[in-house]
Amino acid sequence: MKTMPKFYPDNPDKVNAYQRPDIGKIRAVLNKAEIIWHDEWVRQGSTDLGSCCGGKCIQVWYAAPRKRSAEPINIANSPPCQGNMSASQSVEPALAFLKDHGIDAQYYDGWMD
Repeated sequence: MKTMPKFYPDNPDKVNAYQRPDIGKIRAVLNKAEIIWHDEWVRQGSTDLGSCCGGKCIQVWYAAPRKRSAEPINIANSPPCQGNMSASQSVEPALAFLKDHGIDAQYYDGWMD
Protein backbone atom coordinates (compact mmCIF):
# COMPACT_ATOMS: atom_id res chain seq x y z
CA MET A 1 0.00 0.00 0.00
CA LYS A 2 1.05 3.52 -0.68
CA THR A 3 -0.25 6.83 0.69
CA MET A 4 -1.15 9.07 -2.23
CA PRO A 5 -3.41 12.03 -3.02
CA LYS A 6 -6.83 11.31 -4.54
CA PHE A 7 -7.36 12.01 -8.26
CA TYR A 8 -4.65 14.65 -8.81
CA PRO A 9 -1.13 15.15 -7.41
CA ASP A 10 -1.75 18.46 -5.57
CA ASN A 11 -4.85 17.21 -3.73
CA PRO A 12 -4.32 17.54 0.06
CA ASP A 13 -6.82 14.69 0.62
CA LYS A 14 -4.69 11.51 0.78
CA VAL A 15 -5.65 7.83 0.92
CA ASN A 16 -3.95 4.50 1.42
CA ALA A 17 -3.98 3.01 -2.06
CA TYR A 18 -3.39 -0.57 -3.11
CA GLN A 19 -0.65 -1.32 -5.61
CA ARG A 20 -0.58 -4.13 -8.19
CA PRO A 21 1.23 -6.64 -5.90
CA ASP A 22 -1.26 -5.89 -3.09
CA ILE A 23 -4.23 -6.66 -5.33
CA GLY A 24 -2.64 -9.96 -6.34
CA LYS A 25 -2.23 -10.96 -2.68
CA ILE A 26 -5.89 -10.31 -1.85
CA ARG A 27 -7.45 -11.55 -5.11
CA ALA A 28 -9.05 -14.62 -3.45
CA VAL A 29 -10.72 -12.41 -0.81
CA LEU A 30 -11.99 -10.04 -3.51
CA ASN A 31 -13.46 -12.93 -5.49
CA LYS A 32 -15.17 -14.27 -2.37
CA ALA A 33 -16.67 -10.82 -1.66
CA GLU A 34 -18.25 -10.80 -5.12
CA ILE A 35 -19.76 -14.24 -4.45
CA ILE A 36 -21.07 -13.08 -1.05
CA TRP A 37 -22.72 -10.06 -2.69
CA HIS A 38 -24.36 -12.20 -5.37
CA ASP A 39 -25.56 -14.76 -2.80
CA GLU A 40 -27.09 -12.01 -0.63
CA TRP A 41 -28.88 -10.57 -3.66
CA VAL A 42 -30.31 -14.05 -4.41
CA ARG A 43 -31.28 -14.48 -0.74
CA GLN A 44 -33.20 -11.19 -0.94
CA GLY A 45 -35.20 -12.49 -3.91
CA SER A 46 -33.07 -11.49 -6.92
CA THR A 47 -35.01 -8.26 -7.21
CA ASP A 48 -34.34 -5.50 -9.74
CA LEU A 49 -35.51 -2.37 -7.94
CA GLY A 50 -34.38 1.20 -8.50
CA SER A 51 -32.97 3.23 -11.34
CA CYS A 52 -31.17 1.54 -14.19
CA CYS A 53 -27.50 2.16 -13.46
CA GLY A 54 -24.34 0.87 -15.07
CA GLY A 55 -21.04 0.32 -13.32
CA LYS A 56 -22.33 -0.66 -9.89
CA CYS A 57 -19.44 -2.23 -7.98
CA ILE A 58 -17.25 -2.31 -4.90
CA GLN A 59 -14.14 -0.15 -5.22
CA VAL A 60 -10.80 0.41 -3.51
CA TRP A 61 -8.23 3.13 -4.02
CA TYR A 62 -5.46 2.07 -6.40
CA ALA A 63 -2.00 3.46 -7.10
CA ALA A 64 -1.25 2.54 -10.70
CA PRO A 65 2.39 2.12 -11.74
CA ARG A 66 4.13 5.44 -12.39
CA LYS A 67 1.04 7.45 -11.37
CA ARG A 68 1.24 10.31 -8.89
CA SER A 69 -2.32 10.06 -7.59
CA ALA A 70 -4.72 7.31 -6.59
CA GLU A 71 -7.97 6.46 -8.34
CA PRO A 72 -10.78 4.06 -7.42
CA ILE A 73 -10.87 0.71 -9.21
CA ASN A 74 -13.56 -1.94 -9.44
CA ILE A 75 -12.79 -5.03 -7.31
CA ALA A 76 -16.22 -6.74 -7.24
CA ASN A 77 -19.03 -6.51 -9.79
CA SER A 78 -22.67 -6.06 -8.89
CA PRO A 79 -25.09 -8.97 -9.17
CA PRO A 80 -26.83 -9.14 -12.58
CA CYS A 81 -29.48 -6.52 -11.91
CA GLN A 82 -29.99 -3.08 -13.40
CA GLY A 83 -31.61 -1.51 -10.34
CA ASN A 84 -29.32 0.44 -8.07
CA MET A 85 -31.55 -0.11 -5.02
CA SER A 86 -31.34 -3.89 -5.31
CA ALA A 87 -27.55 -3.71 -5.59
CA SER A 88 -27.08 -1.27 -2.71
CA GLN A 89 -29.45 -3.19 -0.42
CA SER A 90 -27.50 -6.43 -0.87
CA VAL A 91 -23.89 -5.16 -0.71
CA GLU A 92 -23.44 -4.89 3.09
CA PRO A 93 -22.39 -8.53 3.78
CA ALA A 94 -19.68 -8.25 1.12
CA LEU A 95 -18.39 -4.96 2.53
CA ALA A 96 -18.38 -6.44 6.05
CA PHE A 97 -16.43 -9.47 4.77
CA LEU A 98 -13.84 -7.19 3.17
CA LYS A 99 -13.59 -5.10 6.35
CA ASP A 100 -13.06 -8.27 8.40
CA HIS A 101 -10.09 -9.01 6.14
CA GLY A 102 -8.64 -5.52 6.62
CA ILE A 103 -9.71 -4.20 3.22
CA ASP A 104 -11.10 -0.66 3.13
CA ALA A 105 -13.64 -0.73 0.29
CA GLN A 106 -16.67 1.33 -0.74
CA TYR A 107 -19.83 0.69 -2.71
CA TYR A 108 -20.08 2.69 -5.97
CA ASP A 109 -23.61 3.25 -7.25
CA GLY A 110 -22.55 3.65 -10.87
CA TRP A 111 -24.15 6.04 -13.34
CA MET A 112 -27.67 6.49 -14.64
CA ASP A 113 -28.26 4.59 -17.85
